[in-house]
Amino acid sequence: MAVEIDLPLAADPAADARAARLAELGNDAFLRAAVGEPHTVHHRSTDRLLGDPQAPRSADSAASLLIRALHLCFGAHLPLSLSPDLLWYAVVHEVAVHVRLNADTHAGLFTDTPGAKPALTVRDDELTGSADWRRSLHLVQQPLRERIGADTAELFRPDFSTTGPAESCAALVALMDVVSPYYDFRWVTLCGIPRIRLEGTARDWRLLADRVDGLAERFAGLRPWLEALRPVLAEIAATAAGGPVDRGFWRSIYKWESRSGSAAVTGWITRFFAHRYDGGAPVPAVAGRIEDGCFPAHLSVVPFEWQLPGGTHRMAFVGGVLGIERDQEWVRPRLGFAVLLRTAPPLPADWTLDDVRAATGRSDVTLLTGGQVVGFTAEHRPLPATRALVFGDPGGDACTALLESGGLWYPAECYGPEIVARDTAGRTLAEALRAVPR
Repeated sequence: MAVEIDLPLAADPAADARAARLAELGNDAFLRAAVGEPHTVHHRSTDRLLGDPQAPRSADSAASLLIRALHLCFGAHLPLSLSPDLLWYAVVHEVAVHVRLNADTHAGLFTDTPGAKPALTVRDDELTGSADWRRSLHLVQQPLRERIGADTAELFRPDFSTTGPAESCAALVALMDVVSPYYDFRWVTLCGIPRIRLEGTARDWRLLADRVDGLAERFAGLRPWLEALRPVLAEIAATAAGGPVDRGFWRSIYKWESRSGSAAVTGWITRFFAHRYDGGAPVPAVAGRIEDGCFPAHLSVVPFEWQLPGGTHRMAFVGGVLGIERDQEWVRPRLGFAVLLRTAPPLPADWTLDDVRAATGRSDVTLLTGGQVVGFTAEHRPLPATRALVFGDPGGDACTALLESGGLWYPAECYGPEIVARDTAGRTLAEALRAVPR
C-alpha cells in the first residue's frame, strides 16, 4: 500500500505557470543524447517524457531523468511518486560503473575465467515480425545465473511488490551492465517456425499412425519408407496426447535443427516423401534431404468425361493441397478439390492457324475449343469433340468445318452451334485440310 507524505507549500503563481506549460514531449531526443550513436528503436516500454516545450534545447541532455523529474516537481510544485525499483536501479547503475572501473578487482565475483571474455549466447528464433523483446530478454537469465551463481543473481534481482514487466527488464539490463566487463552478449535468430499447432484430437493422430501401419502390410515395396516414417508419426501422436514436447524434434520439421543456409529441405518432413522428382520423373528418395525443386505438386488429378445432351466434355477432378490460408496468427496448408474443364491444345503440335490458312488458301478460318464445340456424327448422334476449325462465318446458316474427336479430324458442316461430320472416318489434320474447298 502506497504511503503519501504531505509537505505543504505556499501558493506560488510562477510554479503554477510552469506546471501549466508541461506537456508530453516523447523521449526520442533523450535517447539520442544518452545513447550517443545513431539508432533505430525496435522496442521501448515507454516513450513518454514530461517536459516544458518552451525550455531551451540544452534541456534535451543525457542527464538523469530521475533528477529531471525532481527538478520538474521542485520548480512546478508537483507531487512526486517513487518506487523501490527506481531507487534500486539507481544503486545498481553505480555498482556497474564501479565494476567497470575496477574490473580486475571484482572479477572473482562474476567469472571463473579472468582475462577471457566469453559470449553469453541466447538463441531465440521467435524474434521475427513483431518481436517480443520483453520475453526474449529474460532468456538470458539462465545462462547468466549459471555463470555468476544463483546467490549473486538473486542479490541483483529483488522482487518488489511494485515490480512489473518493465521494471524487471530494467533491473536485468542493469545486471548485464554490471557483468559486461566479463561477458559479451549475443542474440542469435535463425529462420524457423515459432509455434506449431496440431489440429484435431489425440485419437486422430494415433489413427494416422495406425493407418500407415496398415499400408505397410499391403505394400511390400514401400515398407522400408513406411518403417522410417513410423517414429515420426509416433512422436507427433505422443505430443498430441499431451506427452513431453521434444523441441529439438519440432524445430527440425523443415530444416534439421532449424539450420539455415541451403535450399535443400533436411527436416523430418522429408520422411513423408517416398519419391523425389528429378527432371519431372519420380525416383526413390534415398537421402534425408530433398532439394527444393524436387518435391511433387501434392495434387491428385483424375480425368473423367461429362456426357451432356449437347455433347461430351473432357473433365478432371483435382484434389490435394490446394492453398495456403491465414487463420488468425496461424498459417494453414489447406486441402481442397477443384473440377476442371480440360481444354484441348489449340492445334496439334507444329500447326498454327497461319499454317492452316496457307494449306487451304482460306483466310476466314476460326478455331473453336472446349464448350464452343457441339459435335454430331453423320447419323446425328453425339460425337465427343474438343475443337473444330470453321471456314466461313461460324454464326451463319452453313459453312465448312473440320471436327476433331479422339485425335482425328472429320470433314463437317457447321450449322450455327452444331457441327455435323460428313464422313465416318477421321483423318490426320493434314489429310483433312485437303478436303476443305478453296
